[in-house]
Amino acid sequence: MQRNLARIGLVNFFMLVLTGAVGLMVARQGSSFAGQAAMTFVGAGVIVTLLSWFQMRLEERERLEKLELEELARSAKGTTLFETGDAEIFPAQRAREQFERLIVPAVTVLLFLLQAGGTVGLWLWLDQQIVTRINQPMLLMSLFGMFALVLLLLGKYGSRLAQLDNHRLLRPGAAYVLLGSAASFLVALGIGAVEAGFPKVDFYLARALTVLLGAAAVETLITLVLEVYRPRTKGRRETRVIYESRLVGLLGQPAGIFTTMAQALDYQFGFKVSDTWFYQFIQRAAGWMILGQLAILLLSTCVTFIDAGEQALLERFGRPVAGREVLGPGIHFKLPWPIDEVYRERTLEVRSFLIGIIEEDDPKKREEHKTIVWTTSHAKEEFNMLVGSRDRVISTGTSRDQAPPVNLLTVNIPVQYEIKDLRAWSTQHAQATNLLEKLAMREVVKYLVGVDFFEFMSSAQERAASELRSRIQAASDAANLGVNVLFVGLQGVHPPVKVGKDFNAVVAALQEKEAIIERARAYAVTNVILARAEATNRIRHAEAYSTRTIANTFAQAAQFTNQVKAFRESPEIYTQRAYLQAIARGGAGARKIVVTSTNAQDIVTLNLEDKIRTDLMDITNLEGRNAR
Repeated sequence: MQRNLARIGLVNFFMLVLTGAVGLMVARQGSSFAGQAAMTFVGAGVIVTLLSWFQMRLEERERLEKLELEELARSAKGTTLFETGDAEIFPAQRAREQFERLIVPAVTVLLFLLQAGGTVGLWLWLDQQIVTRINQPMLLMSLFGMFALVLLLLGKYGSRLAQLDNHRLLRPGAAYVLLGSAASFLVALGIGAVEAGFPKVDFYLARALTVLLGAAAVETLITLVLEVYRPRTKGRRETRVIYESRLVGLLGQPAGIFTTMAQALDYQFGFKVSDTWFYQFIQRAAGWMILGQLAILLLSTCVTFIDAGEQALLERFGRPVAGREVLGPGIHFKLPWPIDEVYRERTLEVRSFLIGIIEEDDPKKREEHKTIVWTTSHAKEEFNMLVGSRDRVISTGTSRDQAPPVNLLTVNIPVQYEIKDLRAWSTQHAQATNLLEKLAMREVVKYLVGVDFFEFMSSAQERAASELRSRIQAASDAANLGVNVLFVGLQGVHPPVKVGKDFNAVVAALQEKEAIIERARAYAVTNVILARAEATNRIRHAEAYSTRTIANTFAQAAQFTNQVKAFRESPEIYTQRAYLQAIARGGAGARKIVVTSTNAQDIVTLNLEDKIRTDLMDITNLEGRNAR
């Protein structure tokens, strides 16, 4: 019987080698990610089956050696041949012990490295892959289905023999054979799902197998660590070997879960819980209960709720359902998954992205960069773009020495948009958001090379924002993206940070120049107006003087004519009157003293000092005396 067990282990080894080589080759040629990932379990099974077969051979040699020595001991009692040490009598036992102490841990470490390296390598490799169609899917399904059937038969036969004879070394290989069968069956199902219209099932299955391989690596590592600190009894053989995986055994034989559970319950409660009618009922009805739960779960997928502000695409086997391509907010009924699937999008949500910069990952730094200053970087990474210039190029003799009429500009342009056609947005392009960003970047670059730098930075900014929004909208419509561009902001455009201070100085100088020119213009305008007013004033004064002089001359001429007439009528009166008028005019400004009495002996003291001004009382007295 021992020979048969070793032969079964050897058959398992060769079958896993054949399955791994052929399966890996056809999976690579057929572009099946899950098939290539499943072969890593087969590779681990090759190491385990080879190790267990070799250990079984050593134990078989040890058993035969003991039988032979027992036979010789019975036939030749008391000879000195059997009085030597155990190491000389049992070389097969010593070889087996050395093998278990050195080779088994070393190969288990190798198994762990294979599992861990395969996990990391597969994960990184899958990150770089693009989901494509599977080549020759029917051939792959047939081969992996055949692998699943053959490995299932071998694994069931080996595990049953190991269970009946309680052979610990046959269990690890049989478990890996059953796991290879299950993995091959899943690969065949995944390829069938891809052909049914679910192209990513094979890729997701490869991810799941990679995670499972990582879990097996963790279990192997824990087993190695526990093996170091495990207490050992000389002459006692352990019921489990360190390269046997309980996780692989449970996955290869799910029925073993109930056995393990029953043993745990029996140990916990102290009696045979597994013999009670309730446990027996649960064990018999577990399959139907699981199927019932799966049925309820599938029925729950027949109802879907679309929230307010959302729309959803309804697809049946990967194709839109005629008449119900887009579902609005509310409750909707559909066929169960995976027949019908719903893909939701928030179509009323205003989405945005930035052109020209890469934002900071840290939210605190992003908050600090809300205020945009030309002399300080306000993003994780900024890109400079070429902008046209209308400045005259100064020639220095050759065309090589002429500066190109362009400038550099750092842009921070937010673009806001919303989805107006969900079907076009979701089905026309694989990465619609990325495509829209690329189209917007292209339109910005094309626009900037055709505008003037200073106009774009000042007066033409509002017009430029409207023009860019129209261009991005036209480009997205041409690509049938199904979006509505709402806003394009140019408030964050500025010269590169390295030249920000110098640019500010140049702009300040230009502004100061314009201020001086405007002050000169104001001075010129003011002085011209004042000069014109002064000229007009002088002209008007001259005209008034001329008019007054002419009028006085005419008046004097008319007065002289009248005086001649009056003199002719009464010469004496005219002469006397003229004399008196002359005295009055001549003495109008002189001080006058009138003495009325002639026979008085009064002494009059005259103060002939000139006064600065005539006092009010003096004027009154003088007028009174004059009146008297």
